[in-house]
Amino acid sequence: MENQNSDNNPTLRLHNAMWPGLVGKGSPDGEPAIDLETMLRLTAGAKVDGQGFDGVDLFLYDPHISIDSGGEQLKKIADLIGGFGFSVGSVVAPVWFDASAMGPPEKRDAFVTAVRQACRIARWMDDCGLRRSGVVRIDSAASVADWAADPGANQQQIAETFRRAADVADEYGQR
Repeated sequence: MENQNSDNNPTLRLHNAMWPGLVGKGSPDGEPAIDLETMLRLTAGAKVDGQGFDGVDLFLYDPHISIDSGGEQLKKIADLIGGFGFSVGSVVAPVWFDASAMGPPEKRDAFVTAVRQACRIARWMDDCGLRRSGVVRIDSAASVADWAADPGANQQQIAETFRRAADVADEYGQR
């Protein structure tokens, strides 16, 4: 697929997020997840006034992309995404499930581990040429109510965990 946006504006790069195919889906009473190939196909077909998407932003979470994916799995994913002519921009670290930037040390350590795994995948995508720029996206993965129980101490924990995550990102050449 040709880069549709470069003809109109060589600096504009439009990416579609893949996480709407997963977020809020897959629960026993909910809608099923939308598989990555379907999301890519829908993204490739989406155009407004002839302008389409140049790339995608990924949520590193099953069933799209396991955070534990290795070289062979990542190669298949890269081939799939590249087959649509897309690049990858941001990747979202799955920090919401067993981790948090505040709270007990094991939750904060799990947060940093999720960021490390996301950075590993992002770096792999950089190295294979699928990803030319982008960030590893995070948030505190803490509820407002939990944070409000002790805002000062919790904000310090979040800042410290974010610093640790930034150090990990730096090790992998990520932001």
